[in-house]
Amino acid sequence: MNKRVMRQVVPIFLAAGLLWYVLNDVPLAQIGSQFKKADYGLLGLVGLLIGLFYILRAARWQLTLQAIGYKPSLFRATVALLAGSLASMIVPGAGELTRCGTLQQTDGIPVSQGIGSVVAERIIDLLMLVLVLLLTVILEFGRAKAYFANLTLALPGMLLLVVGLILVLLATVIIWQVRRRSTAQSHPLILKFADLVSGFGRGFMAIRQLPKPGLFVSITLLIQVFAWLTTYVLLLATDSTQQLPLTAALTILAVSSLGGLAVPTQGGIGTYHFLVSRALVLYGFSTAEGVSLATFMHAVGFGFNLLFSSLSFLIVPVLVQQRKQPTPLERDA
Repeated sequence: MNKRVMRQVVPIFLAAGLLWYVLNDVPLAQIGSQFKKADYGLLGLVGLLIGLFYILRAARWQLTLQAIGYKPSLFRATVALLAGSLASMIVPGAGELTRCGTLQQTDGIPVSQGIGSVVAERIIDLLMLVLVLLLTVILEFGRAKAYFANLTLALPGMLLLVVGLILVLLATVIIWQVRRRSTAQSHPLILKFADLVSGFGRGFMAIRQLPKPGLFVSITLLIQVFAWLTTYVLLLATDSTQQLPLTAALTILAVSSLGGLAVPTQGGIGTYHFLVSRALVLYGFSTAEGVSLATFMHAVGFGFNLLFSSLSFLIVPVLVQQRKQPTPLERDA
């Protein structure tokens, strides 16, 4: 079995295993009751917040691309971002490549430079996750201590992340050393890889050349605020969680984000259910109640994400066709 198949199959089995473990002793009627009792007006507000969340992420990505000389419209950047979101629901980790590939089709931006800008964003997001975790620990120290004392799922994921970064660094150094040799400098494969690394580096360093660093920081903070607000409105949408404190939404955001990094599955399936249900137990819910609430919250968020992302795949062919059509000046020439 090749690596590509493994990357697709393993997350599916992992998600299915976690989902079965979490839902095994929970009646489906109990989960269904969450949807019957929900405030659908607030669920509509959740959909609006998720849409604005994607627009903010696209606006931030637009700034990093502007730093390296590309100016895609906010609409096209949002469509590309949503296309990547749908891809990541199918194959975890495929979202970054898909959104960059989409923007190459619609705006001609090289994939290598696009990926570099995305990696720069991911590093910023990782720093923001650390801040969210620290804030959660400070505001909910007792609950955080009880929760993270038994949490070991994040350790393998973090170890793989560190090992992966080291391997990428070593590969880059080796290729650079090989390229220095005169006999290898003209090899087409070496030149192609060198151009790829160069484009990746240019996109990655875009964060140092931001034309509006203050706006970038503001949007980054707003992204976190909207993520928290979306979670909190979801809690308000059901009677049983309306009385939870504001910090409960922060706790759920922290553990679900950390779980998505440590154990990536399609759309957070299984991982979200397990981690969030255990977090809700800290607020007085039974395990079964936590599972039904976590399933409800995930289904709502996943449904809106799937809806918006699916629309993007209908829009992308139209944008690609528009790019292929000649401009009035080209037709007159």
